[in-house]
Amino acid sequence: MPTFSADTLHQLTIDVFTRMGAPDDIAACVADHLVGANLAGHDSHGMLRIPQYAEFIEAGTLKPDGRMRVVERMPAAAVVEGDHGFGQYLAREAMLLAIDIAREAGTGTVALRHTFHTGRIGTYSELAARAGMVGLVVSNCAGGGQLVAPFGGTARRLSTNPISIAAPSAAGDPVVLDMATSVAPEGKVRALHQAGKPTPADWLLNARGEATTDPGDFYADPPGSILPLGGVFGHKGMGLAFMIDILAGALTGAGCCREGVTAYPGDGMLLMAFDVARFGAAEEFARRVADLSAYVRDCPRAPGVERIYAPGEIEQERRVQREREGIFIEPGSWQLISGVCERVGVAVPG
Repeated sequence: MPTFSADTLHQLTIDVFTRMGAPDDIAACVADHLVGANLAGHDSHGMLRIPQYAEFIEAGTLKPDGRMRVVERMPAAAVVEGDHGFGQYLAREAMLLAIDIAREAGTGTVALRHTFHTGRIGTYSELAARAGMVGLVVSNCAGGGQLVAPFGGTARRLSTNPISIAAPSAAGDPVVLDMATSVAPEGKVRALHQAGKPTPADWLLNARGEATTDPGDFYADPPGSILPLGGVFGHKGMGLAFMIDILAGALTGAGCCREGVTAYPGDGMLLMAFDVARFGAAEEFARRVADLSAYVRDCPRAPGVERIYAPGEIEQERRVQREREGIFIEPGSWQLISGVCERVGVAVPG
């Protein structure tokens, strides 16, 4: 089974993307993000994305050297262009700008548009939290990544439109919520498809609008769709996805889901930072967050439940485990990654 250290995968990622035209700093940022996603247990946003990104670079859709350009700067906000570069790099730069603005104004909001896939968005809210701020991030696919059927519908009309909120805690690591507004992100469907495994019964519809557990139905022609978060209460997940499309698409200028989008226009993202110290004592805030986490964890547990987790704690446990034991890559995914390495002249780790 292919299992590797984080350092090995990090260097491989840098080597691949520098060979494909990314500057060293951008390649290193993408490597940090992809390997970090695997370490956190979110394999759907980790190394398996390398073949997809390589394909888009070769097609000219993803510009490996694309950098952020500030279009407009206001006292508490900014609008920035991504030039279709790596979303992991651009979203990090946008959140760093939001943090700088928040230090001056108390809150900072950055509207990012025309960026390639931004990956695991909890990375950016956590960046704010580690700077002593509350981070809030929402993202869409600007109308080009329609994957989700609306509640009661049988065809793609929305994207997975994730949201992440993170806050500093006196207990140590930040509290981090990071979730799609669909029942699962596309990357988890992709991971199961590459592994040759079925999806849970309540994730997908095929092209006929019938429930399916075959992830191949989702990628078929005509394609299937992912269901909104919430099951029989899926109108709530759909409503949240709808409003995120407005914030990340209409407000940023990136665009919303609509008819006739035939090419991927790049993600839209709204990133916000709130300087906790400007709203009161930062130490008291962090203590209240830690106390809330402890209070919720201490709830009496249902039969068979070993532990109740605060948001982000599962990822913290997985990170420690995988740093110790290594990162397992599904054989199907590793075969695709190895193919990219061979194509660009990078040695495949043994």
